[in-house]
Amino acid sequence: MCVRNLNCQVGDKKLLENISLNLEEKQALAIIGKSGSGKSLLARSLLALLDRDFYLRADEFFVDEIKPLKANSKTLQILRTRVALVFQDVMASFYPFLDVGALFHLILKTHTRLNAKMRKEKAFFYLHRFGLENLELIWHSYVHQLSVGMARRVSLALALVCEPRYLICDEITCSLDHENELRIYEFLKELKKDLGIILITHDLNGARELADEILVLEEGKCIEKALKDEFFQAPKSEYAKNLLAEFKKEKYCF
Repeated sequence: MCVRNLNCQVGDKKLLENISLNLEEKQALAIIGKSGSGKSLLARSLLALLDRDFYLRADEFFVDEIKPLKANSKTLQILRTRVALVFQDVMASFYPFLDVGALFHLILKTHTRLNAKMRKEKAFFYLHRFGLENLELIWHSYVHQLSVGMARRVSLALALVCEPRYLICDEITCSLDHENELRIYEFLKELKKDLGIILITHDLNGARELADEILVLEEGKCIEKALKDEFFQAPKSEYAKNLLAEFKKEKYCF
């Protein structure tokens, strides 16, 4: 994945300005910044998941051979099997009238040619991979009937079932207790052996644990980008220094 000078605006209002990033498989990039800095907007922009009011342009933007800004709907569908996005609000991310089984069937029927039996077998493989048990019960449950920790793991299984090359995680440990948070990071470290991961987070401990590189956003601009160790040892911008100082005072949300 390569992005050079990505811009996003609505009318005359600039929301993202000249954002550049590169991501290879088996690497992780953490994107940090205060609420409203443009992190989630950037995640959606990478998948062209924006309303028509949003105008995107870039000097260079490609995922493998796909150029999202020039892609038609069929090519964008292929893109969204290469790049999976796990949203922050897991309970609001899925159509509430479809149970877990129906969600898996919908995704796999859209993106693969597997029959119903094979779709269920593949779904169970990924649910089990994330440590879930009682799979038949989960299969017939609705996401809102699950605990937050279970729902988060189901969302990861749904994201990975089409075998993407890149995974974007938007605040996926938000609202989790410490035990489930640690469990999710262990899963992500295992996934990093095969995937490129973008971690959008307020949790700098998680960023330190997983990321190879840190990108800092402020008001839609990248004000600092550095290797993880360089960033945590000697952040250059005052904004980044303040983020680190605030995080030491209160572990989560800025």
